[in-house]
Amino acid sequence: MSLREDELTERLAIAEAVLHEAGALALDYFRRRHELAIQFKGPQDVVSHADREVERLIRERLSAAFPGDGFLGEEHGAEGDQSRCWVIDPIDGTQNFLRGIPYWTVVLAFVVDGQTELGLTADPLHDESWVAWRGRGARRNGGEIACRRPEHPGEACVALSFGFKDDWRQYVDMQARFLERGVDMRRLGSTALILAHIADGRLDVLYAPGNQSWDCLAGLLLVAEAGGAVGNFLSAYGLTGRGPTVASVRSMRGLVSELTGLELL
Repeated sequence: MSLREDELTERLAIAEAVLHEAGALALDYFRRRHELAIQFKGPQDVVSHADREVERLIRERLSAAFPGDGFLGEEHGAEGDQSRCWVIDPIDGTQNFLRGIPYWTVVLAFVVDGQTELGLTADPLHDESWVAWRGRGARRNGGEIACRRPEHPGEACVALSFGFKDDWRQYVDMQARFLERGVDMRRLGSTALILAHIADGRLDVLYAPGNQSWDCLAGLLLVAEAGGAVGNFLSAYGLTGRGPTVASVRSMRGLVSELTGLELL
């Protein structure tokens, strides 16, 4: 079910406007975060009223514009045609968001027949937004972006992500592997924003042992369109599966594949 160029152009334009509105709503909640009701979905896994309302806004706006499209969101699940589907993470980095740590983002991807066509990520706190269209490159705030090209591991910085659904021993082992090669390291708390920062040259590598599609699809497209190397999450885990996410600048591709055991395209 391929879409014409004009159909994707229309979706991208409307999605950018919707994401801007959703980001403004999320930012308002962030500034009033101490008022929010919070629920625990599992150990160190929280959801707030803000997550649910931001996702609801995105669904309402996009379903009004494109009634034939389906949805898959972290908070409200699947709805409609999953072969032509908007994948939503209303607030990626909820723990940061609720603690007042300024590293979180609003994320939206559009998937057609198992392939991510559009990826959008918004950081409303810093007034930055990233957009990728498959085969058309990646942009931040309208300007083209590209990954860094560090020549040696000692010049590179990896961001590792960890959730308590995963084995902490694997996370610690992966830390050791990168540190032994002299790679600098961060744990920042938002897979989607890390991927955007790889795409625009602030970071070089991401490894996350367990993600869902809403965490990573938009960012993986950003990195690929900015000249980086990424794992093929959709072919391995589909829209609803959980699995590792890996992305890298091209110059570190071989090292990252060696250390993680994952193929990068």
